[in-house]
Amino acid sequence: MMARTQDVVVVGAGFSGIVAARDLAERGHSVVILEGGTRVGGRTYARTFKGQEHLTVELGGSWISRALQPNIRREIARYGVQVKTDVPAENAAFITDGIRRPFPVPMSELPDLERAFMRLRDASRRIAPSQPLSQQPLNDLDISVEAFIHGMDLGPATTDLFYALIAWYSGADPRAVSVFGAIAQTAGFGHSPVGFYTGLSERFVGGAGVLLEKMIDTSGLEVRLDHLVTQVHQNDHGVTVRTKSGEVIHAKACVMAIPTNVLRQVEFSPQLGPRKVELLAEDHLGRAYKGSFLVRNIPRRSFTLGSGRLHSLILGYECEDGSCVMVAFGDDKSLSDPLSREEAEVAVREYFPDAEVLAVDAHDWCADPLFRGGYRVDPPGQALEFVRVMNTPDGRVVFAGTDLDDSVWRNWIDGAINSGRAAADKISETLSHMRSTS
Repeated sequence: MMARTQDVVVVGAGFSGIVAARDLAERGHSVVILEGGTRVGGRTYARTFKGQEHLTVELGGSWISRALQPNIRREIARYGVQVKTDVPAENAAFITDGIRRPFPVPMSELPDLERAFMRLRDASRRIAPSQPLSQQPLNDLDISVEAFIHGMDLGPATTDLFYALIAWYSGADPRAVSVFGAIAQTAGFGHSPVGFYTGLSERFVGGAGVLLEKMIDTSGLEVRLDHLVTQVHQNDHGVTVRTKSGEVIHAKACVMAIPTNVLRQVEFSPQLGPRKVELLAEDHLGRAYKGSFLVRNIPRRSFTLGSGRLHSLILGYECEDGSCVMVAFGDDKSLSDPLSREEAEVAVREYFPDAEVLAVDAHDWCADPLFRGGYRVDPPGQALEFVRVMNTPDGRVVFAGTDLDDSVWRNWIDGAINSGRAAADKISETLSHMRSTS
């Protein structure tokens, strides 16, 4: 007996894949989700802190804002999941121009700091946050950080701080990336550069997986874990998807909702469009490191930013014994071993010399073959083009994921949801067209 043909096969069980599958199922389509790993969630990942059974860590995407992010607000209201608000920082430390400081720049550079932030704000005001980025005339903002601040004659500490902000946002070498992502993010934060710290201050109680599980359970979605897709073939009659284990799934259409760094490992026939192939040929620049450090002997409710080994440290939560979990942001060069307590302590002491790191936990997204890096970070000149190219369907195959979301919330959970919704709309149009011409 031949296997039943699904209406849609969705590849990837992160937020974008689950949302696309849910929306399609609610429109009456039969859907199956294939996930290459052994869990759902994609780049969101909460679990018990290794060696600290009383603690939970969020190793991937976690911060949200119901006030700023419309998709998150809608989903939280629909499913009734709980969120918690972070406590504000009370102490800060910065490293700029090679100096540890309680304030980011010396007083003599305050006018420079104001001018740098105002340029970022003014550039962001060209962006309409409610509209797709690719439909706005913004190509001239897709430039390097160096080009963006050229001619401003910023002092060394201010220049260092600006690059540190981009490094914190991108998890990459700030001199290699497009500044466009930071400009778009500033627009999302209400055109406020300070929003990089203050804009997103909520997290899911129990982790983002709580919301995902409610989506799956409420909609009765079929998710097949440990189903790594290796081939996608399409013709005039439908799509055939093959997994590493040899399973074959037939469908009328397909949503590919996996990280763009691993898309080229899937064999497509016919081959994807030439520009897609070119843009996917190499790993993108994002090499973000996000670690959770159990720390003591640091100032209460601390925050850091700067050009140290770590780009930033943010309070995760406080423990009853006076220690705290700090969330560390860096890149693949921050620690040679992502789980090294000793290296983590050296990095934290650059900001807080008396700090003691008791334990470290992290997931190495760069080494994980299902991700090969953090969220997508583009070089100058590609940020907008990549979104335009990848959001164009290839026949019966539609692409989704926060890597290619066409909004100011690209690379956040809200962007993944937005992309999943857009993919469902495109697939629905494809299926409707197929019915009308059959």
